Amino acid sequence: MEKETVYDVIVAGGGPVGIWAAYYSAFRGLNTILLESSESLGGQAVYLYPEKVITDIPGIPAVTGRDLVDRLIQQMNSVDVKSVLNAKVLSITKENDIRRVLTSRGDYAGRYVILTPGLGNFVPNRLGLPDVDAYEGKGVYYFVKSKEDFRGKDVVIVGGGDSAVDWALELSSVAKTVYLVHRRNEFRAAQSNLKKLEELGVKFVVPYVVKSVAGNESLERVFLSRVDDGSTLEIEAQSMLMMLGYKLDLGSAKSWGVDVNPDGILIDSNCMTSDPKIYAAGDIAAPREGIKQKLLVIGFAQATTAINNISKNLHPYEPTFVHSTNIKSGSR
Repeated sequence: MEKETVYDVIVAGGGPVGIWAAYYSAFRGLNTILLESSESLGGQAVYLYPEKVITDIPGIPAVTGRDLVDRLIQQMNSVDVKSVLNAKVLSITKENDIRRVLTSRGDYAGRYVILTPGLGNFVPNRLGLPDVDAYEGKGVYYFVKSKEDFRGKDVVIVGGGDSAVDWALELSSVAKTVYLVHRRNEFRAAQSNLKKLEELGVKFVVPYVVKSVAGNESLERVFLSRVDDGSTLEIEAQSMLMMLGYKLDLGSAKSWGVDVNPDGILIDSNCMTSDPKIYAAGDIAAPREGIKQKLLVIGFAQATTAINNISKNLHPYEPTFVHSTNIKSGSR
């Protein structure tokens, strides 16, 4: 019988933070496997903002979500990392000092696990209106796969936060008309971006909420209700983008043997969970002290911290961390 591989590190979640964690783990010379629940790597950067420009990555003035993922994958491919797609984590069990991760593609044994599920544990908030749900994928969307899908169309964007405003900016260059609908007069977004929307001719529709939608095979009309007096407004639109935020669905994570709270999986300053063999990084991680910051740069730092601590635990007489200028990638 073939001897089972016991990995030094199992990274569960193949978004940007998970890809970086897998790369950095192998860069530190650790035997690493990356598990991703979907059919491709990339997570939120690919599913939520593949063509949206990201400007808060140090040293990279501007990069789209898809391009960032491509660069991270290229970097990961420079070291020895095994990746498995369509491998949804079903359970994590303890076997002495080993953690066994059971997935839809089989089970994997590791000395340490880093949880980076990102999008896998977030689901979009919905209005709960049956007629709106009926047009999902037929004019009603919660994600933007390609801006070209909205070219020449009248688009209604619902939401008052940064995501809604950012997509209004992005789609204004391809859509015929963009309507930004929000239940309040004030937006929770950068004032500079709101000013840009005005200059671009985006139509603000406030304070309104979606009441219903209609159409034949696909979306054709959106009916709105004014919050303060109940008056109604009809907008002809072929697309409606719902940017109402996302809620954390801890689901099976609650049975993984780690402490959780409404913000996610609790971690300490070393990014270790309540199980000393399991770490967490990225959007799923909730610091026990300080504030939670859902930023890629924070997730990258958390993954780096976790790997350096794991490496120190596995090799206590070696440096806690190393500089890339002093190490050959893939070898300790």
